[in-house]
Amino acid sequence: MKKFLSLLIILAVGSSLIVLGVLAAPGVGSKEAPGVGSTQAPGVDSGQALETGTLRLYLCDAPIDALNVTGVYITIDEIQYHRDGQWITCEEFVGPQTYDLLELTGGNSTLLGELTLPSGNYTQIRFILDIPEMGMGQPPANPGCYIEFAGNSTEPLFVPSGGQTGYKAIGRFEVPVNGTVEVTADYDVRKAVVVAHSFYILKPTIKLIVND
Repeated sequence: MKKFLSLLIILAVGSSLIVLGVLAAPGVGSKEAPGVGSTQAPGVDSGQALETGTLRLYLCDAPIDALNVTGVYITIDEIQYHRDGQWITCEEFVGPQTYDLLELTGGNSTLLGELTLPSGNYTQIRFILDIPEMGMGQPPANPGCYIEFAGNSTEPLFVPSGGQTGYKAIGRFEVPVNGTVEVTADYDVRKAVVVAHSFYILKPTIKLIVND
């Protein structure tokens, strides 16, 4: 009888140890969903943080010859940069913002913003403008982009797809890691504004120039 009781005790202890071992196994008894508690994106090395720099972007214009023109106004809704085949909006720029390009001649310029970009090389940015599309009928009376003449009369400016695909600016610049690059967008209204079929059109002749 004593031997039988001893055998039962040994079996009971062994069963308890087996149960405890199963519960202690990794992942057993845990209700945490897969991936919960990890902030690392799939396929991304957590040791490779995105390195960024600052683009300090200015706007200027070359002098215009037409003496009867007293203002050339553009309204910018967004600024976007081109990287890895995609256009990405600069969150630091809050539009719409309206600028008179004739006030930005003779060495004058205005700061559009200090924009945080991934470090690296760039060749273009674009401005999403508040400009109506060319079409049938009369142009709107108060568009966001227009020319002002002596006597306070105005004419709207048109850019093909300027409000959708944007007004592109071309030029090479590099954003350094944890550094700043200063770039000026030069509109040059003398070459950019043309008259066609009684409409004033703003052609994409803008250049990006790295400041010395």
